[in-house]
Amino acid sequence: MATERLLKTTLTLYHDPQQPPHQADRIFASTTSLLTNLTNPLNVTLLTSHFLTAPAIWGPLSVPGGGGGAASPELAAQTCFRVISVFNTAALHVRRHELEETAAHRAGLAGSAAYRQGVKEDRRPGSEDWARAVAQGADGKSPRWRHLLVLVGVLLGLEGGGQQALSRSRRAALEQGVVAAANLALTEQHPEDSLSRYAVVMGLNYAFSLLSEHARVVLQGDVLLPAIVDVLAGPFGFDGGRVLEAASSDPLVTLQPGGALHWPEASASFQQLRRRETQQAVSIVASAGPLATMAAFAVERAASPQAVLLALDALLALADTANARWTAARILHRPALATADSASPLLTAETAHTAWPLLWQHLKKILYAAAVVLQAIVGRSLLDRVLASDGVAPQMSAKALRVLHGLDFVASHDGAGHFQAYQFAYLASIDILARYPPAVAGILSQLLAARPPSTTNDDPLRLTSDLFYLNIAEHFAAVLPAEACDRLLIQPALPYVAPSTVTNLSSHIAYSPRMVEVFEAAHSATLSVLSCPHNAAIAAALGPLYAEALFASFPNRVSARQFRLAFKTLIQILSPPFPVYATHPDLAETLLEMVRFKALGAATYPLPANPSEAQGEPSSSPTTELVTEQSALVLTLIDALPFLALPVLEEWMTTAAEAIWSINDAGGNGRPLRQAAQRRFWEVLGSGEMDVERAAIGVAWWGNGGGGELVMTGQRGGAQFAQQRAMLAAAAAAEPIVMSGALPGPPVNKL
Repeated sequence: MATERLLKTTLTLYHDPQQPPHQADRIFASTTSLLTNLTNPLNVTLLTSHFLTAPAIWGPLSVPGGGGGAASPELAAQTCFRVISVFNTAALHVRRHELEETAAHRAGLAGSAAYRQGVKEDRRPGSEDWARAVAQGADGKSPRWRHLLVLVGVLLGLEGGGQQALSRSRRAALEQGVVAAANLALTEQHPEDSLSRYAVVMGLNYAFSLLSEHARVVLQGDVLLPAIVDVLAGPFGFDGGRVLEAASSDPLVTLQPGGALHWPEASASFQQLRRRETQQAVSIVASAGPLATMAAFAVERAASPQAVLLALDALLALADTANARWTAARILHRPALATADSASPLLTAETAHTAWPLLWQHLKKILYAAAVVLQAIVGRSLLDRVLASDGVAPQMSAKALRVLHGLDFVASHDGAGHFQAYQFAYLASIDILARYPPAVAGILSQLLAARPPSTTNDDPLRLTSDLFYLNIAEHFAAVLPAEACDRLLIQPALPYVAPSTVTNLSSHIAYSPRMVEVFEAAHSATLSVLSCPHNAAIAAALGPLYAEALFASFPNRVSARQFRLAFKTLIQILSPPFPVYATHPDLAETLLEMVRFKALGAATYPLPANPSEAQGEPSSSPTTELVTEQSALVLTLIDALPFLALPVLEEWMTTAAEAIWSINDAGGNGRPLRQAAQRRFWEVLGSGEMDVERAAIGVAWWGNGGGGELVMTGQRGGAQFAQQRAMLAAAAAAEPIVMSGALPGPPVNKL
């Protein structure tokens, strides 16, 4: 009788739209209790049907004339989450009661009159009957997206967590019901109906891991993919990085007298951020990872390539909006771009332990979700004939790079961009775009125009933007004509390469790890242009200027590793078979002579390690062990040997060997550094870096020419052997040489 009274009271509450806000808790609690305790399946069906149309539950979520749009995203999210929770909790209780009664019956301890009398109708329905009754309550009187929430709750409660409460056929039917409700809800929705899209996406996100492959393939990717991306980017998800806007405009977020950022927990912006990150009932951000995986599945299953392109456009809009809000949030720039350490003195203690790590956790989720979806889009474009066509591929890959450019302020923070999905989307987009030189010029021009305005090169935002641009641009030097290479690569890189244009840099920026990365990227972009054969004229004109820029930048602005790599590449460009050697044959030797001369008076104190080298370099890269400016210059001479012209190779091997014994350090003992140079010399000769002809010259020089003795002991054995050969030649001219062991001539008749 008590259950019947509760049922009547609950049904009355359902249809009273004027309920106070706190009455919703009572409605949901009584619904859960009734779903668990009703013994008649028909009453379960009735309760579910009335629940799905209850004005007291769904009425506050609708805006008159708004097509069912949510009046409050937070209230809508909470309601959808609670609906799933109600049916999930009820399903768990139903299953628990079923197991308890079954165990008691098998043990002969019947716990109810139903089992004692054998009256099956008096007991609670089992999991199968209960699930069927709930599904029958999802009728045509209520929208399909509400059906999905109910069915997902049942599926989670009866089959989640490794449970197997349903038979194979009933579970298959339940999965088909979830998929059918999702497809119909997304197909029938109005464009402005954001609530239904959110409900479908959230429900599928919870149920996706429980769906079989047979059920998943029935999902319509054409409508599911745009819905997922819209939810991720919209107010139910990341909302275009609105937390950045909230933080920058929050009056409680301030800079302390010492310059430290103070972002207190009591601020409204932090509370908003914490709700998005920690409360699943408020935002879908907490489960963005599984949602991005489902979006990648939808990319693969979408029948229309147009749906994939629409999803890419939505990602681009999200990236651009987040980047614009980051650019406007000036108060966050200094601690974010000056250091990657959240314990920096640029942050107060409270900010460093609460708001700051939570902010970057939120921003990294945007990056990770976008990169996972981009990986699927770019991967599909490699196989889809429409997406791989000449009319679509360049625009698609350019948009993918623009998405990564918009989110680069996240990827460049604390190495956040070093994961597989990001790298695949980045490099594959570059490879696709490289086939279309006009599109390459177009995207580079767009990225140049999108750089933050700045009067100096030490602006942190400008540095981040230029670093991304230069890293991308260097990949396209081989496909761009000479004029475009000069305009799009050389000119943007020169302010960082040429010392005359960077003298205005302040010391804390010029020697920061970020600035070193930008300098190295600028040098790499310049070298990529100079190394292209069709840019021979640029290489001949820019080679000496670039060499001077290298000397001026080392060791403060580029590391020893980068200096050696850059100078070795420059010597290779100016040596045969590159076309520059035909018109300027002495240029490479002139630059090496500058290196030798500078090594004589170079500093001998150890250079600090470059932070960028900690990320790992290929095994063929120069070593990153202890090095001084002087030893780095000597190693540069050795690195250049495999590329020199044959007539001058032996001479420069002797010069490099002599330079090894000029290495010293501040204490007067250069033995460890000298040993490193000796190992490098032997590696050049014996590791295959030289071609066959140069290797033959090197072997002869090392052995017969006394080069090995010169390298290892510093003695001029080569000069001694040359003197001995001259003495032998003089003796041979004065007296015929007789081969040892030859037959004697005929005897002379003395008579």
